[in-house]
Amino acid sequence: MPKLTLPRKVILLFALSAATAAIGIIFCERVEILLPAILLVFLNFGFAVKMLLKAMKDFNEAIAVIRKISYGDYSAKIDTTRNKELEVVEVMAKKLKDHDLHLSQRAYQTAMLKELSERISTSLDARDAMEIISGSLSKVVSYSTVSYVTFEKDGQIIFKCHLEESVSRSFTEEVKKKMLDAFRALSDAPIADDNIKTVYFGTIFDESARDPVRSFFNLPMIIGGKLVGLINVASTKPGLYTEQEVAILYVIIEQAGSTITKIRSVLAEEMGKINSMLAAVNEGLIMVAREGDLLVINKEAERFLNISGKENISTFDVIHALYGIFDFRGAMDQVLSSGKTETFPKIKVGGKHYKISASPVKNNQDEKHAVVFVFSDVTQEEEIDEMKSEFISTTSHQLRTPLSSMKWFLEMMINGDTGALNDKQKEVVADIYNSNERIIALVNDLLDVSRIESGKMRPEPTPTNLVEFITSMLVDLKAQFAKHSQEFVFEHPEALPRIPVDPKLIWQILQNLLSNASKYTPEKGKITLALSLEPENILVKVADNGLGIPEFQKHRLFEKFFRADNVNKSDGTGLGLYISRKIVETSGGKLWFESTEGKGSTFYFTIPVAGNKNAKVEQV
Repeated sequence: MPKLTLPRKVILLFALSAATAAIGIIFCERVEILLPAILLVFLNFGFAVKMLLKAMKDFNEAIAVIRKISYGDYSAKIDTTRNKELEVVEVMAKKLKDHDLHLSQRAYQTAMLKELSERISTSLDARDAMEIISGSLSKVVSYSTVSYVTFEKDGQIIFKCHLEESVSRSFTEEVKKKMLDAFRALSDAPIADDNIKTVYFGTIFDESARDPVRSFFNLPMIIGGKLVGLINVASTKPGLYTEQEVAILYVIIEQAGSTITKIRSVLAEEMGKINSMLAAVNEGLIMVAREGDLLVINKEAERFLNISGKENISTFDVIHALYGIFDFRGAMDQVLSSGKTETFPKIKVGGKHYKISASPVKNNQDEKHAVVFVFSDVTQEEEIDEMKSEFISTTSHQLRTPLSSMKWFLEMMINGDTGALNDKQKEVVADIYNSNERIIALVNDLLDVSRIESGKMRPEPTPTNLVEFITSMLVDLKAQFAKHSQEFVFEHPEALPRIPVDPKLIWQILQNLLSNASKYTPEKGKITLALSLEPENILVKVADNGLGIPEFQKHRLFEKFFRADNVNKSDGTGLGLYISRKIVETSGGKLWFESTEGKGSTFYFTIPVAGNKNAKVEQV
């Protein structure tokens, strides 16, 4: 038999009212039947209307409850004793509440795991994972304190406690004791009380508070099957945490530990492959993290640093091995600051010469987090260069005597000391004389290079007034500028201090720079020589509006025998700028340039006011 629901009851009453009315109409002539029939009609109709109004009221209550539920308010109650049919609404509310709680917990779990995967993938640090989890627990549980305990690399234990509510120090000491007892029970690790570093943050302590720990739970962080830390949540309120809440947090911390374990395993495997590959590389390779941790060092680097076989090699061992030879830490800071590959002066270790270059290592966010050093053995190249320099020096010395003799005889012929020459003969002899002069200049430059590279060229400083000295030496160059209709300007302060320099070497630099400016500046061009006084240096500037230097060749400008593509190859030896740079370095200054092809070049060099300082060449 079907259940007699409220709608069916109302319909039945209306049907009974209609049937009673029909009986009254049929027997309307009989009063004893008509009056009871009319009474029954009104009674049935009244009951039907009453039940209909009650049904409408219950329906409106149900709609109001459903509306509250739809907005996430599950506290609404229904008086189901009046109408059992509305029990379904309360059941639905309970199910929706449970489902909403489940969704919010899953959303929290997903967000946490996402943040953990992003942070863990870059640090692999269990402490970071516990920091993230403990910092977000307020989203799912309430607490008075949240704390974590971790082991550091040096064996020290960190106890870090965040005070969400003001509690007494005895409360936090009780929390620490519970965590350390759990740590000892789970790990069997010896923990000395004097080896614990305690950190508190959050709100302030309230020593008047007397509430003890009434609710708490611990979450262990396990990586690679080893307990590495604990997270603790504690409250002054009793019975606060449900199994469901704790289970969600166990899942999160378990997955965090599992993720770190897997990533470390993969990295260890890949690092093994990389180390095998690096062992076969003939160059020394060292990678150091921004924080200073040694990430990679291959066998060749260990060998020439003489630290092979040492256990747990650190960055300190590398710095110590290179002490007094190469500023390893300073070079690292320079690369991290510039963000580009840097090349450093060659060093000599264990009787061998090494060229050093270093490059930054960047992550996906283009952040510099490590530096790779490459030590290339260039001993053979250095020996070849040395033999080549010796050969050039010897050959140049042997050539000077015959070239000087040729110059003397050619001058005699030009002057008519050997007899009169016709115009054609004079032209031929003049060409021979000019060619001989170029060869002499080349030999002199080669001898200068040889002296510089052998360390035999040493400045002989004497107190010098640069303005007076340069002015006295400009006579021949001014004639060269006038010959090419070039405007020359010499700018300088009214007074400069007398400084200790080698005048011959300073003039050799200026002669190279000014001669180049004249060669590569068209007629009616402008050449400027300017001196200015800085706090520690005198800055010398030589500017022109000539050919300029092609962008793609700027990095080679100071190489020996280099000539740019946009100049006449027959002019000069290609050694002037190389020699100038070496002289500036020897004198304790630095040399650099700016240039735009087709618009001109500007060369700068500094002369220390106080005397010789080590410096290097820079390019802008």
